Amino acid sequence: MTFHPHTTRPRANFFLVGAPKAGTTSLDRLLRSHPDVFLSPIKEPCHFCPDVTAQLKHQLGARAAFDLPAYLASPDKPVVHFQPVASPDDYARLFDGARQNRVIGECSTYYLSSSDAAANIHAYNPDARIMIVVRTPIDRIRSHYAMDRSLGLADRPLLTHVQEELALGESAHWGNSRYYVGASRYAPQIGRYQRYFPPGQICVLSFEKLISEPEIELRRAFEFLGIPAPETLALPIENKSRAARFPLLHAGLRKSGLKPLVAGLLDRGSGTRLGQAAKSVYYREKFRVASGEELAQVRNLLRKEGLDCPMADAA
Repeated sequence: MTFHPHTTRPRANFFLVGAPKAGTTSLDRLLRSHPDVFLSPIKEPCHFCPDVTAQLKHQLGARAAFDLPAYLASPDKPVVHFQPVASPDDYARLFDGARQNRVIGECSTYYLSSSDAAANIHAYNPDARIMIVVRTPIDRIRSHYAMDRSLGLADRPLLTHVQEELALGESAHWGNSRYYVGASRYAPQIGRYQRYFPPGQICVLSFEKLISEPEIELRRAFEFLGIPAPETLALPIENKSRAARFPLLHAGLRKSGLKPLVAGLLDRGSGTRLGQAAKSVYYREKFRVASGEELAQVRNLLRKEGLDCPMADAA
């Protein structure tokens, strides 16, 4: 992979690489509103993790086509949550809107579990600041599974997915499993960044502290970035999961490429009574993704893997 470290365009100097379902979307929204911060209009361009995007190739193939050249050429770029950007030139164009912003960056969650991202980011900008967010593995996995259920990516019990992944051993990755456990192995993942970046350029945050002590933990984040913290320090709540009532139908729509169309129709119609009724038929907003007994079994498996709490594992 070739990077262009020298360019007249603004370059990213900040990367939020927190684990999936650990609060990165909420942090992205908070930082995006700060006058000293410019974040990529594509929240997760995944430019520096070609290993993961290759593993996700079959999953990405089911997505609706995205016209990246037209998007980059548009003067008004709405925020897109996830869209891999492979070309260095295309990636550079993501930051054309940055002017005198002190912090310029992006928030690709796959960078933490990627084997390549730390080295690639260092090759692109060795002075970059790296912010990592971790979450207690059992809670992160439960939330990740809930999201997968809502997206039609998981239609079997959580315990089954975890057992199958563990059976793969070190060969498990995003392409052959849902990678719930692998994405929770914070110690080796953080270690990769520590090999390339000095301690002063890495900040590890706790999702639990962002919720229980938001002023303290968020102030740490803004001090690390070297910009003034807003008067009100609170984490916006984002990515609330919901479950499809008919998971097999949901999975089939996703594989056919029709899910974005159906989801868009449901969202656009949510302002009417008929639309709300249709949405309530298709989705369950409050649901239990796994029983207490199943979660206890998953927790025991994680304990055997040494994944009991985020900060102990990240140390």
